[in-house]
Amino acid sequence: MGKVYEAEERLSRRRVALKVLRPELGRSEEARRRFLDEMTILAHLDHPNIVRSLASTEVDGELVLALEFLDGETLRQRLVTRGRLPWTEAVAITSEVAAALTAAHGQEPPIVHRDLKPENLMLTPGGVKVMDFGIGKVLQAMRKGTTGSVGTLAYMSPEQIDAAPIDHRADLYSLGLVLYEMLAGRPPFQSESPRQLLEMQCTAPPPPLPDEARAGLPRGVERLLSRLLAKAPDERPASAHEVIAALEPFAAADGAGASGSVSLSIPAPSAGAGNGASAGVHITARGSRPDLPVQAPAAPPRMDTIALVDRASGPRQIGTRRAIGLVIALCLATAAATYLVRTGWSNDKREQPAPTAPTTTR
Repeated sequence: MGKVYEAEERLSRRRVALKVLRPELGRSEEARRRFLDEMTILAHLDHPNIVRSLASTEVDGELVLALEFLDGETLRQRLVTRGRLPWTEAVAITSEVAAALTAAHGQEPPIVHRDLKPENLMLTPGGVKVMDFGIGKVLQAMRKGTTGSVGTLAYMSPEQIDAAPIDHRADLYSLGLVLYEMLAGRPPFQSESPRQLLEMQCTAPPPPLPDEARAGLPRGVERLLSRLLAKAPDERPASAHEVIAALEPFAAADGAGASGSVSLSIPAPSAGAGNGASAGVHITARGSRPDLPVQAPAAPPRMDTIALVDRASGPRQIGTRRAIGLVIALCLATAAATYLVRTGWSNDKREQPAPTAPTTTR
C-alpha cells in the first residue's frame, strides 16, 4: 500500500504517523478524489478502538494520510512472540475489535474494513486500536478494471473471494479467523498454494481447535467462533454488537483473565432488575466449560479503621427478641425494686416504739 513514517506536527509538536501511498495508486484524478473523500469520512469516525485519522492531503502527486501515533505492538507481533494466547486474552481483544466494528458499521453509509487481520490490530497500553479502516474500499476503487479482490487471502471472506456484494458481515468472518488464530496459534486455513487457500476459504469447514486450545474454553465462545466462520453471511451473527453481547459473560474483569485462571463478569441488570430481578454472575475457572450463570458468594464487608470507629460511636442495633427481653427484664427489675422499697418502709414503721404520754412532776 505504501510506507509509514514517524513525523512531528510543527504547531502542536505532537508525534504523528504519516502513511504515504504508492504513487501508482493515485495516478488518476478519480483515484485521488476518492481517496480524499473517503479519508474525510474517516476523520469523523471517533472511537477509542479506532486509530484516529487527523488529516489527508496530496503532496507532489503523492497521497498522504496523517494518523495518530501509537505506542505498542501489532497482534501479529504478539502472536509471533508468544504463540497462541490464553482464551481470556483472545476474548478481550475480540470484544474491543467488535466495539470498533460496531462504531464503523453504524455509520451512514456503513464503513466496512474489508482487510481485518492481525497486522491491522495494534495492541497499546490503552487497549486495541484497529488500523486502516476504509483503505480497502479506496484501493478497490483505485484498481477498477483489474481482476482480483482487495484483501489478504488468509483473512478474506468467501463473498470477497467470489467478488459478491460486501457488507459488514464480511468483517465478522475475518474477525472469526483472527479469533481462531489467537486461540490455536495458527490460522484455520493454511496452504502454500493461493488457489487452494481460496478454495478452502470458500468451501472447507474450519478444522476443530487443538485440544490444548479447547481446555477450559467456554462452550459459548466456541459456538460463537463457529458462527463467525460460517460460509454464508446469513448464518453469521447479525452485527458486531451481537458479538460483544455473546462474549460479555466471558470477558475478564479487572485484568483477572490475563493468566487465564479466572474470568468474572457481572452484566448490567436488565430493566426489570429494580423489580426484584437479579443480574446473572458468570464465573469461569481453568479447566471448566460453563455456560449457565451461577450466583457468586457474597464477600464479607471490609471494615477499615474509620468504619470501626463510626460503628462503635454510632447507635447500637439490636434484634427484636433481644429488645423484648430487655424490656421484660427492666419491668421485672422495676417491680422488684418497688416491692423491696415498699416492704422495707413497712417493716421500719412497725419496729418503731409507740409514743408515751409525757409525765409531769411536781
